[in-house]
Amino acid sequence: MNITLFNFFFSFSSNPNIAWLSLFLSNIFIYILIVLAILIPIFLRRDFIYSILIFCTGAGAWVLAYIIKNIFMIPRPFVTLNLIPLFMETGFSFPSSHVVVISALSVLVWNKNRNLGIIFSVFALLIGFSRIVIGVHYPIDVIAGLCLGALIGLSALYFYGFLKKFAFLRKYI
Repeated sequence: MNITLFNFFFSFSSNPNIAWLSLFLSNIFIYILIVLAILIPIFLRRDFIYSILIFCTGAGAWVLAYIIKNIFMIPRPFVTLNLIPLFMETGFSFPSSHVVVISALSVLVWNKNRNLGIIFSVFALLIGFSRIVIGVHYPIDVIAGLCLGALIGLSALYFYGFLKKFAFLRKYI
C-alpha cells in the first residue's frame, strides 16, 4: 500500500507545473513558513517569549526527527525503487523532517491565531505531498511526520502552560 501510494503521487512529478510547485514548497517555501511562524507572535502581540518557544520547538522537532531517522534507518524511496528523484536528498527517509517541523510549528501558530494555524496546517499537508511527489519520502514518512510534529507541538504548548504557573515567570511569559 505504501509503495502503491508513493507511485501514485510520484507519477505527478512528470507534470512540469506540479514538479516546480513541489520543489518550491519543499525547498524554499518551508523556510519562509518557519520564519513567519517565529515572527507571527512578535507582530500579533509583541510576544518574544512565544517566538523563542516556536524557534526551540522547531529546532527540537528537527533534532528528534534526525534521531528517529537514525534509529529506523529506512532508505529513501528513490534508493529502494531505483528511481530518479526531482531533488536528491541524503540520509534516511522515516520520518520526514520537513513535515515534523512544519507540523509542530502549525500547532503553535494555531494556538496564537486559529486562521493562520489552519493555513499553516494546509501548507504542512501540501509540503508532505510535495515530499512524496519529488520522490524523497514514502506516504508513511509523511503521516508519521504529521503525527510526530503535532505531538511535539502539543507537548510544547503543555510545557508553555506549565511554565505560566510559576509566579516569578509570569512577567516574562
